[in-house]
Amino acid sequence: MKKTPTASFWLIAFTHFVPCFFIGVFLLYVLSGILPKETVTALAQGMFGKEDILIGICNGLLTGGIVFLFHINRNRRIKRRHKQSSHPFQPTEILYATILGFIGGALDVLLLLHAEGVILVTIVVIFILAWHLKIFNHHIIKMLKPGNIATWGDVSELMRIYMTMLAGFTLLNATLEGAHLLLGSRPPFGFMMDGGDIFLNSLYYTVVTMTTLGFGDFVPSTWDGKLMLIVQCLVSYVMFALMVGIITRGVVQVQDSQKT
Repeated sequence: MKKTPTASFWLIAFTHFVPCFFIGVFLLYVLSGILPKETVTALAQGMFGKEDILIGICNGLLTGGIVFLFHINRNRRIKRRHKQSSHPFQPTEILYATILGFIGGALDVLLLLHAEGVILVTIVVIFILAWHLKIFNHHIIKMLKPGNIATWGDVSELMRIYMTMLAGFTLLNATLEGAHLLLGSRPPFGFMMDGGDIFLNSLYYTVVTMTTLGFGDFVPSTWDGKLMLIVQCLVSYVMFALMVGIITRGVVQVQDSQKT
């Protein structure tokens, strides 16, 4: 069996940073329901102390542990099912991914509670999502070539990119809302109205938007919120339609080949 070259740290960073950061935010949200109210209030006000740094380290360790266990389990499933379309992560790649998980989880505490940190996260996430769009376009062009049949590995890669986009847009929507709150201006989506949670409502809003449901219970009211919605709709709808088309095309091609 031909050995797959080890991916570089930066390639792992591009593919893992957004999901790791997303997992870290979710874990931080869970921890906020366990920690004392005084600690949560201090975090929300950007008052960092030794306890807060410890929380960041713990959040990073939890995130890194989840990433590590995910890849270990993925490797076992690939070996058990003898999948040829997917390759297992090598130990070095798992190490890189685990480190990214720790960094993403730890940075959640340090970045998301300051305006400068929110801006930095937004820039990094936008850059990574743009890179994923380029990779998505590359895969689509390759799959649409005459005679090519999409494998489950191709479909899973498209789904990975789509889920990364979902996590990225969730973070962008939440950080945009948080930036307005930190600056004292009107929030674009109103995720925290009536005691709502900014992260869960951002996730809900993103899923509803990207799956074309659009219930309308959260509507952007500022120019940047509307711009975010336009970009999110255009990107997600095109990606969703192309994925459905690729899968349908592959099924039809397989059926035609079986008939002949």
